[in-house]
Amino acid sequence: MMQEAEKTIVAKIRTDELTQTKREALDYEFSEFQAYIRGDDDADLYSATKQAADAYIDTENLRDDHEYPWFIRNDVFDVEPHDTELADWWMNIPVSQVYGGVNVPINPHEPIPDDAEVKDSKIVKEDGEYYAHFSIKQRVELQDEYDGVLAVDLGSRWVAVSVALLSRETTFYGEEIRQLRRHHQELRTRLQEKGAYDTLVSAKDSEWRAIDDRLHKISRQIVEDAKERNALIVIGNLEGVQNQDKGSEMNRRLHSMPHYTLKQYIKYKARFAGIGVKVVNEYNTSQTCWRCGEKENTERVGQGRHLCDECGLDDNADKNGATNIGKKGLGKDIQSPLSSLGGVYEPSLELGDDDETAAQVRVRLRDDSETPPSTSESAGRAK
Repeated sequence: MMQEAEKTIVAKIRTDELTQTKREALDYEFSEFQAYIRGDDDADLYSATKQAADAYIDTENLRDDHEYPWFIRNDVFDVEPHDTELADWWMNIPVSQVYGGVNVPINPHEPIPDDAEVKDSKIVKEDGEYYAHFSIKQRVELQDEYDGVLAVDLGSRWVAVSVALLSRETTFYGEEIRQLRRHHQELRTRLQEKGAYDTLVSAKDSEWRAIDDRLHKISRQIVEDAKERNALIVIGNLEGVQNQDKGSEMNRRLHSMPHYTLKQYIKYKARFAGIGVKVVNEYNTSQTCWRCGEKENTERVGQGRHLCDECGLDDNADKNGATNIGKKGLGKDIQSPLSSLGGVYEPSLELGDDDETAAQVRVRLRDDSETPPSTSESAGRAK
């Protein structure tokens, strides 16, 4: 089954290998782009770039202290592989100062597929260096047979916890994001007290870049894990759950975690890998015991442990929730014991961001999968 997949490939422009003329042409075009989006209609800018700016930049809410991405239409630039001493990939960038544009060596973080369509893209400037962000589209075959499920719970302490059904091998991701957020919150407080507003804006940008980089790595690890296991990915949807009143501290911690961004990264990376993703509502997944299905006689001790008075389970709370998310992904009642899950399932997946086109896949859970301990569960491996 074929589906369209889109993602961004980032490539550093090798400015250290540019002639002075090429570097000055890039700097000039970038500077004129910033002037144009701020109302300078006479900015000396390549005409197609002005059209791209009009299409992508919201000029009503520009920050004076921020440099915005330089957008380029896909019909006016080229990116091609060339095996040279400087680089394996080259990009031709249209600029007003040089007829025919400038050819620059680039280092993409991954190869650009031959059959991919390169769409409108952008050039970002960070710390004096230029990075091309290529938006690409490609038709990818969606896998329709799976040997298991990798369930993902999005939480407040760990940004994500993944559990493989039926073995319940568990991986914890992203505790450092919460620590990073706390550090930058303290930093922002100090900067506000000093009135250092320019530094405050720079600190916010630095915080997001660090978090975004970590989210890309986490999503890549989750998708690679699913591919290695030949597993369908099932993610809990926090919409609605985040709007519940869980106390001021818990509400703050839930809303401070970038769950939506991580979910989108997992979905698009999985789509390119041909791995299916099913999103399910998290309702009752944290309260219900994964092992016996009890919902009333359970309790969550802090944010760390899930205790069940019915069967005596003492488990990691996020691991418990992720296991129930996996059950939901298969269409099972989460109050069904995990031991009843062996068999073949045919869940329906939504394809694309519009969630309108559906596809049915087949998941076979083997009864001989490793059975978890009867009472106490280990914390799993942390990442």
